[in-house]
Amino acid sequence: MPETTTAIARTGQEPYTTEIVAGSHKLMADEPEVLGGSNKGPTPNQLLAAALASCTSITLKMYADRKEIDLGTIEVLVTMAENTEQKHNYIFSRELLVEKGQDAAFMARLLTIAEACPVSKLLKAGSHTVLSAWGQR
Repeated sequence: MPETTTAIARTGQEPYTTEIVAGSHKLMADEPEVLGGSNKGPTPNQLLAAALASCTSITLKMYADRKEIDLGTIEVLVTMAENTEQKHNYIFSRELLVEKGQDAAFMARLLTIAEACPVSKLLKAGSHTVLSAWGQR
């Protein structure tokens, strides 16, 4: 059965400050003060970049654990920028840093493994969103 992921976002009276509930976890999203927010949490775009960064890092750690390779700390920097040639199309760039680097061939292998992370696959494949109205509370 395919994995189903749910999250709830709740924005109240404070402009743009949004509580997010994902499973048993609570976090906050917001907009910076220059856009009218309170800067109490990352922006939605920062959360998207963080999802790709964390998924990539976890995927690399799982691979290393399975192969019994000690990479030390794995760090993934994600930069998300609008594609200037195609409006509403974004380019995600990732930089991988491993504490215990290996030779060039192995590092190239890690780049291939990074491409297999589920969030990377989702972003590359695209997705369909469906909006349904719930009504009023």
